[in-house]
Amino acid sequence: MPAQPKTRPLGEMLQRAGLLSQAQLDVVLQDQQWQPDLRIGDILELRGWVKRDAIEFFAEQWPKLATIGRDNPIGYYFQQAGLLNSQQVDALLREQAQAGLRIGALAVLHGWLSQETLDWFLRSLAPEESASSAFMKRKQGNGSDRISQAGQAQSKPQATQVQPSPPKTVTAPPAKEPTKPSLDDISWVD
Repeated sequence: MPAQPKTRPLGEMLQRAGLLSQAQLDVVLQDQQWQPDLRIGDILELRGWVKRDAIEFFAEQWPKLATIGRDNPIGYYFQQAGLLNSQQVDALLREQAQAGLRIGALAVLHGWLSQETLDWFLRSLAPEESASSAFMKRKQGNGSDRISQAGQAQSKPQATQVQPSPPKTVTAPPAKEPTKPSLDDISWVD
């Protein structure tokens, strides 16, 4: 019988994913000592620290993903975990087509995901993409790459000599003759 990969406790997975702090995990574990009939996920939801969708995703779907790997785009898993809603994913896909940035990078820029959460998902589900740039490759009509993974143009700039321009002299406007203050302009102190 093949060995099953070791799954981590739910609290540890949520902490590694950047969805739970160590202090919050400590509080939940302490709560569980006082209420042993409550599961960690229930305590997290009652305290409002993690949504039910995320708890169920990490408790039920994540162990399968760790075993068999992903077969959907990363945005699908963000939505399944309740980290992004369908409107956000749609908006990110539209923006991705225009900006040429990866969906995860755009979600971080919008503040919808933390960088820590994105990094953890990429390391866990798409290690081949975790070290790559936030920019996507774009193809021109002739099939050559317009933007590389590093986000730089493929063509090398031509060397041109720039001649320094002579310094410009700046002249001040003509000085105005000082005016004498009127009695209305003077503040009086008692």
